[in-house]
Amino acid sequence: MELLLTIHPSYLNCYGLMEDERMHELLRKLVFADAPPGRESEVLVIVKRELKPLVDEMRVDALGNIIASRGGAAEQSFMIVAHQDEDWALLVTAIDEEGYLRFTRLVGHRWNILGQRVIIHGNKGKKPGIVGLTAPHIIPLEEYQRGYSPEFDQMFIDCGARSAEEARKIGFEIGQYVTAEKHLVELPNGRLLGNCFDNRAGLVAMIEVFRRIRSERLPMRVVGVASVQEELGTRGAGSAAFGVEPDFVIALDVSPTGDHPNIKAGLVPVRLGEGPVLLKADQFHVTSPLMNSWIIAVAEQHGLSLQEVALRAPIHFGTDAAAVEVVKSGSKATSLLVPARYFHTTNELIQYSDLEATVHLLVECIRSLGQLGE
Repeated sequence: MELLLTIHPSYLNCYGLMEDERMHELLRKLVFADAPPGRESEVLVIVKRELKPLVDEMRVDALGNIIASRGGAAEQSFMIVAHQDEDWALLVTAIDEEGYLRFTRLVGHRWNILGQRVIIHGNKGKKPGIVGLTAPHIIPLEEYQRGYSPEFDQMFIDCGARSAEEARKIGFEIGQYVTAEKHLVELPNGRLLGNCFDNRAGLVAMIEVFRRIRSERLPMRVVGVASVQEELGTRGAGSAAFGVEPDFVIALDVSPTGDHPNIKAGLVPVRLGEGPVLLKADQFHVTSPLMNSWIIAVAEQHGLSLQEVALRAPIHFGTDAAAVEVVKSGSKATSLLVPARYFHTTNELIQYSDLEATVHLLVECIRSLGQLGE
């Protein structure tokens, strides 16, 4: 059985057509592609197809990083990196005698797992399942009152099988990946509800930037990297940077926001609809002052909105920039982020205007690379 996931067109247009159908369609394609960390091939195919006509050279390294480049007037190189892998995935660890699949978390929040509809990547194709959730009526009262919160060894996936033998015949085995069922819906005010905007939004921005500079003469070499395994510890980006040896780097990713309930005031001064976010620091590094000042100057010069944030402890956050900047002789690196609510869950929220604004700012930055290289 082949599982086909679709979305009715009326959901995408119930509040009016999107501003840029091309970017929106690319985002939809990427959202509906599965790419758990280390298994990014579905997204790789789409990104390669989109980037190929926009660049001079392209290659895929042994890990699966896509490295695409345009030549420029100067010998220096400017690298944009956005990761392919998604931010919610499980890994099958055992099959019960009754046919239930046991699992552990690969990436994502534990409290966002129970009751989720999932896709199991079996050796006979993708199959649907659900993370079982005990009906509240039969949870012991004292446990219910304490707050029912099972550990991973108590969780399971119901795949419909009645025995371990039947589950294996369907194509399931230990070590297989599990991803969330994909969806993308438009909400009011240009807001989009869907999966894995971390980091499909960054990939869309990178591809669209290359599309908009396609016919322009560039001040220096511009390299786009679609990295792998960022969610497992930025494993792909460092390897890609080893070959590219960039002078300057911008990592494209998403930022948490502080514009919804239950966020401590001042912890994350980022809001949907107010444009891209310049990351000044995270738990892994402090971003380049030179790069940050340059981006701020370009935004001011062109009247573009730009939010700024520092995400140190107690916030646990990082991007590919930290991995890239320490490769070989190092590089000057920073990050531009698209505001996103609820990422690393199965239901994330972004505003389309923030994605467009990120593209606009990055295009103007590339046009101003001569200032950075001086």
